[in-house]
Amino acid sequence: MKSLKSVITPIATVATAFSCGQAGAESIAVKMESVREDSVEHLFQPSLTRIPIGAELTEGLPEVQSVAGLEIHEPLHARLSFEDSPAEPIVVLGLDNDGQDIAFAVADSTAQPQKLQLTEGFYELIQGEALQSELTVPPAGQAPEFNIGLVFSREHNAVLHRPLELRLGEADIGGQRYAIAIVRDPRFCTYTMPADSVGITFYQLMIDLNGDGAFLTQMDSQYEMQEVEVFEVTKPFLIDGQAYELTHVSATGDQLVLERSDQTVALAVGFEMPNVAVTRLDSTTIDLTALRGKPVVINWWNTFCGPCIREIPELNELVEKYADRGVEFLAIAHNEMAHLSPFLQKHPFSYDIALGNGEAMQIFGYAFPRHVILDGEGKVAYDVLGYNADATDKMDAVIGSLLSEL
Repeated sequence: MKSLKSVITPIATVATAFSCGQAGAESIAVKMESVREDSVEHLFQPSLTRIPIGAELTEGLPEVQSVAGLEIHEPLHARLSFEDSPAEPIVVLGLDNDGQDIAFAVADSTAQPQKLQLTEGFYELIQGEALQSELTVPPAGQAPEFNIGLVFSREHNAVLHRPLELRLGEADIGGQRYAIAIVRDPRFCTYTMPADSVGITFYQLMIDLNGDGAFLTQMDSQYEMQEVEVFEVTKPFLIDGQAYELTHVSATGDQLVLERSDQTVALAVGFEMPNVAVTRLDSTTIDLTALRGKPVVINWWNTFCGPCIREIPELNELVEKYADRGVEFLAIAHNEMAHLSPFLQKHPFSYDIALGNGEAMQIFGYAFPRHVILDGEGKVAYDVLGYNADATDKMDAVIGSLLSEL
């Protein structure tokens, strides 16, 4: 198995530290090398989470002159789009004269169709068979050329796409050398996140904090407390007790800049949880700072969220397990009382239920469910977004570890 050091070339791992901004502020410029994801899958444990973007397949051929003469039966087409580029490649899927699958891509309305090489296989995300291919999207506007993977699903009437490449590099930070990876959000063509981006992004920054030659993308499922090495690019993160933040990424991702941060109010592992006051169903107010001294398990959810509803029985089991252990379970619902009360009659929830507010939304974001676990000092020990079949096992591991430290 190749190590991180054998994957990252010496030219791409030159990192320089220099002073910029206010006196004493450390900036670290890191050169990053482009690699195909499938060539470095072993570096991500247990796996690299990649969320594709979907586009609906529409019957017929698109109104583009260059595809009018294609010999293709039962055609379906979709136009792909990106938030930071005028590029809108069109993909066409159908059958040839022998009834075999065939697909084409058109870079723009004036380009000639490019035949795509299709392979058939099982695609885990949709839990079914799909046709897969690759497409090179040419430069457009400020966006460089880049490659994406395509997944065609007739069953779901959709084509999914995601980046095929990521960036790897190394940097000297605080006297230690760390391997770094950055993954592009599939909604964008470039690695430079728009300044006006809000809410959850799918850009991922990874740092091999423990130097074991791999990036830990999820907490170990064997009931051990380990530090996940994936960070949101919009939030500060800790390296050996010092806060840093990602302040710049070039459009192609070949360089990024890390700087020391004085920010301490971010909802991020290792940081103190911002205080928020929410209202229980009995109209009493609960203040997070009042819960210091014990583990606090927070569920940010919504009654209209299917995954949130699906995990309630398992969360109830977790509450029952720690009923006499001094653990606080708090479910903050982004709902109106009118929706919440009848819902709870139908779906009993053992957490202490509270109503969310604008302050809670600002802290937890716009996606559900989200699970946050605080240690006795009010610092974030665990933070995960979205439904995961193993979520309660991982939460159980964190809670058990925190209780053993009290």
